[in-house]
Amino acid sequence: MNAPTDTTTAPGTTSGTLSSQSSGSASMQLSIEQGDLAFAVGKALGSVSTKSPLPLLSCVLLEADKTGLRVTGTDLDVTTSVLVPCTVTTPGRAAVSARHFGDVVRKMPKGTLTLTLANQQCEIRYGAGKGWSRFPVQDAAEFPRIPDLKADAKLSIPGDALSRLIGRTAYAASTEETRPQLNGALLQGGDKQVVLVSTDGHRLAKSIRKGAFAAVGKDGVILPTRALQAVIRTAEEATSAVDIEIASGKNQAGFSAQVGEFRVQILTRLLEGPYPNYEQVIPRNNTKKLTVKRLDLIEAVDIVASHADNMTRQVRFSLRQNALSISSATELGAGDHAVEAQYAGDDMEIGYNATYLLDILKSIPTEDVSFLLNTALAAGIIEPMGALPQAEEELLCLIMPLRLPEAAG
Repeated sequence: MNAPTDTTTAPGTTSGTLSSQSSGSASMQLSIEQGDLAFAVGKALGSVSTKSPLPLLSCVLLEADKTGLRVTGTDLDVTTSVLVPCTVTTPGRAAVSARHFGDVVRKMPKGTLTLTLANQQCEIRYGAGKGWSRFPVQDAAEFPRIPDLKADAKLSIPGDALSRLIGRTAYAASTEETRPQLNGALLQGGDKQVVLVSTDGHRLAKSIRKGAFAAVGKDGVILPTRALQAVIRTAEEATSAVDIEIASGKNQAGFSAQVGEFRVQILTRLLEGPYPNYEQVIPRNNTKKLTVKRLDLIEAVDIVASHADNMTRQVRFSLRQNALSISSATELGAGDHAVEAQYAGDDMEIGYNATYLLDILKSIPTEDVSFLLNTALAAGIIEPMGALPQAEEELLCLIMPLRLPEAAG
């Protein structure tokens, strides 16, 4: 169905799943559990714009029909929709202020709510007649239209596996606008594995899950970080696999999963590439190996970084035969922390951004980690020591060093 010429289009989804009516409804009535409505609005709220000049983008769309109540929020780049089971007496549609509506519903007592739409007001009665709240509504017909996705690639990943893939990589994506293709993660597929990669030019994270995922293709697609943040929350809660649909021709992707009785869909625009050839920056000749206890290193870096420069966050690694110390000295103060380590290479002094390093270390689930190094100014690889808890998964991280004040080359 074609939208009115003055209606904005949000990211796509699968056929017949989101708003398709051409006008708002004058009435609506349904009964729903307070916890169910609060969950749905809370999920949709994650995609609602906080700064848009368009009033409708600060709303969630409520759509009631025979399938239940669908709650949708969007900022035109990322859309979240939740289908909630409920008893619908009169189908209808309404757009209400997302944050105000969500705050009030969240505070209501548990139990059955009665939601009605009449006279341009959405009313909720709760507590078996104990109380009611009313909310002004906006014209649902003006809410951004959600077109069909018409995917050309589909794959399915267990929710817990997808949440790990995202959690181990998304943090390394860039937040700078100068290279927008780095403001997300590259998703690649193949006959033997699926890969998620992100980098900001200072660090890189590459997470792999083995399996047949050829539908995505080696060229892959770039998923925005903001969409991944919404997806990981749903993936963690999913009680089914997460279905991923990609319409690369439309620069759109959709994620859908069952969360208990709820069906959650997250739709996003893809970032335009090309994504840099990250394989070229992963060193192949780093032969100096440093092995440390991950939690010990996190503790040391975290303490010493308290003295680091607020801009560079630089800490110094001093490597000696089976010895490692981390230090920092600025006008804020100074500190030094020794960490038990295994190291047999040449003595070396390396500078690292403590924030970047901690992000990497926190993403690795193993007890020990290994650094594969070359020189003080060359990229270093950080990997789990031994296999990951999930045998079919792999993880590789890269970090660029900082030039220490006395480093000459």
